[in-house]
Amino acid sequence: MSLDTAPRSAPKIDTARIRRFLEEELREREAIIREASPNAAPNVDPVSWATSKATQRVMDQITAALDRLEAGTYGRCIRCGGAIVAARLDIMPYAENCIDCQRDVDRR
Repeated sequence: MSLDTAPRSAPKIDTARIRRFLEEELREREAIIREASPNAAPNVDPVSWATSKATQRVMDQITAALDRLEAGTYGRCIRCGGAIVAARLDIMPYAENCIDCQRDVDRR
């Protein structure tokens, strides 16, 4: 097998530390939604509503990252399968795409 066709592996990570961090992030965002929920309707409080929707999207990404940890695919791009660089995971531990694939997603 040539080097350019070898499967790219995920970066080495401390899965226990990442799991704890993601679970804490999830709890914090659940608290944000609970706090905003009494008024989180577009016709009552559009800011609370938008905050709740954005927070829910991030919670979905965190949950998916926890699923990837469980499946052993955390740190690999869900689009191309390549490794997501450690610096990107440090900044956004629930990143699901490598930088190149994320650029493609953002262009759409």
